[in-house]
Amino acid sequence: MSTENSTMVGERTIPPTENTTPPTEALPSHSLAEQDAEAPSPPPPSLPVAGTALGADRSQPSPVARPALDVPPSPAPDSSRYDLPQAEEKGSAEEEWKADHDGRISVDQRLGRNDGVNIGVQIVQAINRLRGDLLPPKWIAERLSTYERPDHERDQLRSILNREHVLVLHASESAGRYTAALAALHREVGNNIRHVRREPGEVFAAEGLEGQGVGWILDLRDEGDRLPSGVGPALRQDALHLKRSGSYLIVLTDTEAWRHASKGTDALAHALPLPASKEVLRAHLEKATPPVKAARWLDDSKIAGGIAGRLPAEVVEWARAICEAEYLNPDGDFKDLVDAVVQAAEDWRTRLLEWHTEHEDSAHRNYLLAASVLDGAPVETIYAAAGTLAEALGETPAPRPGQQGLGVIALTHEIKADLSDEDTVCFRRPGYVEAVVDYFWADRPHLIQKFTRWTADQTSNKDLPDDVANQLASRVTGWALKYMRGKRGKRATELLREIAGQWAQPLPEQARDLLTVAALDTGTGRRVRDAYLAWARRSDQDIPPYLKVALAEACERLADIYPTMMLLRLTELAAHTDNEDVTNAVGQALTTLWDQPKNRKDIQSQLAEWSRSPEKGRRTAAHHAFLHLAARTTEDGSPVLLASAHEDMHRAWQAARWRGLLVDHGKLPPSLLQQALTAWMNAATHMQDLQDPILTILQHAVYDPQADTVYAADRYLALNHLLFAWAPVQSLRPPSEQEVLRDQLLLALRNADPAVPASGPHVPED
Repeated sequence: MSTENSTMVGERTIPPTENTTPPTEALPSHSLAEQDAEAPSPPPPSLPVAGTALGADRSQPSPVARPALDVPPSPAPDSSRYDLPQAEEKGSAEEEWKADHDGRISVDQRLGRNDGVNIGVQIVQAINRLRGDLLPPKWIAERLSTYERPDHERDQLRSILNREHVLVLHASESAGRYTAALAALHREVGNNIRHVRREPGEVFAAEGLEGQGVGWILDLRDEGDRLPSGVGPALRQDALHLKRSGSYLIVLTDTEAWRHASKGTDALAHALPLPASKEVLRAHLEKATPPVKAARWLDDSKIAGGIAGRLPAEVVEWARAICEAEYLNPDGDFKDLVDAVVQAAEDWRTRLLEWHTEHEDSAHRNYLLAASVLDGAPVETIYAAAGTLAEALGETPAPRPGQQGLGVIALTHEIKADLSDEDTVCFRRPGYVEAVVDYFWADRPHLIQKFTRWTADQTSNKDLPDDVANQLASRVTGWALKYMRGKRGKRATELLREIAGQWAQPLPEQARDLLTVAALDTGTGRRVRDAYLAWARRSDQDIPPYLKVALAEACERLADIYPTMMLLRLTELAAHTDNEDVTNAVGQALTTLWDQPKNRKDIQSQLAEWSRSPEKGRRTAAHHAFLHLAARTTEDGSPVLLASAHEDMHRAWQAARWRGLLVDHGKLPPSLLQQALTAWMNAATHMQDLQDPILTILQHAVYDPQADTVYAADRYLALNHLLFAWAPVQSLRPPSEQEVLRDQLLLALRNADPAVPASGPHVPED
C-alpha cells in the first residue's frame, strides 16, 4: 500500500493533485435514501448480516407496504454545495492526506432506499460491492431497466470500448455516467461486471485486474476538478493488459479533471450529455412497481417546469414522489397530487414553516413530531408518546384530566393527518414524515440530544407495533443521513455523534451500524471518516467510552474495504483511552484486521512507518496498536502475531516494534504491556517451536546486534521488570520452568550487552 502522496497507475507514479479539498459525495434522501441515477445501490448480500434487527422477537411484517420504485440511485450533489468540515474535521483531513491518501483513486458508494430494511443488510451489500464482488445479474437488470439513451450514443461507446478496451466517461454534472458504464459493459461481457477495489491512494495498475472477459468500473468522480497529470497515457498503456485478457475498463470522471489529465488521449474518452428530463421521468414511472401512467404527469405544466433542466437524480426524486403520491391517494384530485409532489421536491419546507408559525402550542408540535417518528403506530400510542416527548425536551405538560384539551381526532386533524380504519395515524403526503424530522433538526439544534435519547427509548416502547419498533432505528438512520447531506461544516457530524452516542448503550448494534453506514455512503463518507479520526484522538472525557466502543466496532467492519484508513483510526483510539472496554474493542478490531493475510504486510509497513514518524502522537499511536496485537492470543495460547511464523522468519519487524514498547513503556498501559509480555513468555514456555523465535525477538528488542554499540539501560530495565513480574523469585522452592526461561533470557541479554568486554583467553598478570 503506497505511503507516498501520489497515485500510481500502471506502475507509473503520477504526481499528486493540487486540489486538497475532499470531494463531496452523495447521501441517501429517504430512509437510507435515494440514490444517484449514475451510481447504483449495492448488490444483495452474499454474506451473513452482522448484527440483528431491532427487537428480535418483533418479526411481523408491516401492514403498510410502500410502493417500490426500482430506479438507479440518485447522483452525488455537486461538490460546490459543501464546505470542508470545520474545526476538528478540517485538521484531520489535512493530516490524513499523508496518512490515508484521501482524495486519491477511490470507489463510489451510495446506499439505496431503506423503507425499514435492516441496516445491517445494506452494510453487507455495500461492502460486497466495494470489495469487488461480482455484481448480481438480477441487480444489473434492475439498474438497466430504466436506462434510456439514443442508439447512436450507445454505438459510440461500444466503438471506443472495442477499439481501446478502455473508455473514460466524463461529464461536468451528474449525467448518468455510472448507468451508462454499466450498460456499455453489459453489452460486451454480459453480467461479468465488477468494481475496481481500491482504497483511496492505493496503487492501481491494470495488471491487477484479473480474469478473462471481465468488465471493470473505476469511479474517479470524487477526485474533484483535477486528476493527477498523466492518467490518460497511463490508461492507454494499461489497455494492453486488458486486450490480452479480453476485458474492459470504464473510468468515470469529471470533464474538467479529464481535460487536465488526458494528455493527448481523448480517443479514449466520451463526454456524456445530460439525458432529456422528460424521458428520465417517463422511464422511472413506467418501470416502477406498480407502474405509473406517465402521460398526465408529463403534460402538467408544474411537473414539466419542475423537472426542466434537472439532473437525472433529481428527476428520479420527482418520480419517487409521484409514485408515493399515487399510492397514498389513489383516488385523490390530480391537482392536489401535483401540489403534493411539488412540495415534496422542496422537503415541504414552505408548508412546514407556515404550519409552525400558526401552531405555537408545543402540544401540537410534539404530536406532529411523535406521529412522524412513529408513523403507522396506533393513535393512542402516539398521544402518549407526545407527552413523553414533551418531558424529554424539558417541558412540563399541564395535566389534562377528563376532556380538557384536544382529543386525538382534533390533534390528528391539526397536523394534517388521517386516522385509518385500524386507528393508526397516517400522512398522505409523499416524503412528509422525513421532512418533519428534518425541519425539527434544523429548527431546534439545541434539542437534538434530548430528541435522540427519546427516539432510542421508543424502540423499547411495548405499546408500539412490532413493525414500527423494528424499523424505527433504520428510519432514524436514513433521516439522519439525509439531513447530513444538506448541511455544511460540522453540524452534520455533530448530529451523527449525538445519535450514535445516545444509542451506544441501549442500542449498541444500531449505533455501530449507523457509524458504519455513514462512513460508507458517498454523501457523508469523506466528512464522516475525517470526523472519526478526530473523535479517536480525543480523551475519554470528550468522547464517552461507550461511543468509542461503537466506533471501534464500526472501524472493524470498515477495515474490510479501507484497511489502512481504519488502521489509523484504531491506533488513535488505542492511544487515547484508559477504558478497558475500549481497549478490548480496539484489540478485537486489530486482530480481525491482522487475521486477513492480505492485510498483514500493509499493517507491518504502516506501523513501521508511523513508529519512525517525527510526530510524537503518531509514534505513540503505532506503539499502542502493536501492543494491542501483541497481547492477543489464539485459542491455543499462541500470540496472534506469531500465528504466521513462516511468513517472517527473521522477526525483524516484531523486534523493532517490541523495542518501541520498551522505549515508551512509561506512556503505555502497564497492565496491557504486562499482558502482552506474559502471553509471549507463556507461549515460549509451553510451545517449543515458538521458544527460540520469542527469545530472539525480545533479545533483539533490547540489543540489536547490527546497530547497538552502547548499553541500553532503559530497554533492559523495562524488560527486566516485566520478566520478574511474570516469573517472580521463589526463594524457598526449586526454580520453576518460567524462572529458568526468565534467567535464560536475562543471561542472553547480559552476553549481548555491547558494554560487556568480549571474553577471551585469560592472560595472567606479571
